[in-house]
Amino acid sequence: MFVLYAFNYEIAKTREVVTETRLGLIRLQWWRDAIAAIYDGKPPLKHEVVEPLAAIIRQYNLPRELFDNLLYAREFDLEDKLPATLEGMKHYADFTTTPLLKLTLMVEGKQATEEDIKAAATSYALAGLLRAVVVHSKQRRCYLPEDLLHKAETNQYALFDGKEFEKLKPVVKAVVDAAKTSSPLLPAKLAAMYLRQIEKADYNLLSSALKLPPPLMALRLWWAS
Repeated sequence: MFVLYAFNYEIAKTREVVTETRLGLIRLQWWRDAIAAIYDGKPPLKHEVVEPLAAIIRQYNLPRELFDNLLYAREFDLEDKLPATLEGMKHYADFTTTPLLKLTLMVEGKQATEEDIKAAATSYALAGLLRAVVVHSKQRRCYLPEDLLHKAETNQYALFDGKEFEKLKPVVKAVVDAAKTSSPLLPAKLAAMYLRQIEKADYNLLSSALKLPPPLMALRLWWAS
């Protein structure tokens, strides 16, 4: 599982480590080629993530399609475009996280319905995107729905300049409500803690309370599992 999340980290940080779209596409293609070589039965590239990844792909017979889906989803980050709607933001959360959760469950040897997997992954990703809004704004990135920003009489450029965060409350509330799920999977339980924390902060993403983990998070996760 550590290897899977290391792989996901490597591709998810692409937008942060490149200065232009072309370089990002080259980086993602490198990973695409590395994955292809593993499935073609070639010796894995000498890399701290690729080599152990090749081992677990063989050990757990993990499908190539899920890795390809994760790589394809990360191309959206390079476009520097906001999701047009809340539904678009949910699609992004789904595409960038559901394949990873499926791989994780395969390694754990656990079964779950497609509906529960998608709901848990989407909820967890939406909670993460909300928690990262301030950091993303400093990187001149925004994943909040464009139509909801306009309705709140603000835009991504104001956020990039560190302004008008107080106008985000209705936008944040809409995303929190959309992220709630009854999925029994652990990522959904963790997402629920983060979402509740945002609610208690009155949807203020600048609240100092959001810099701390949810109360008794480890114990609550242990109990939920």
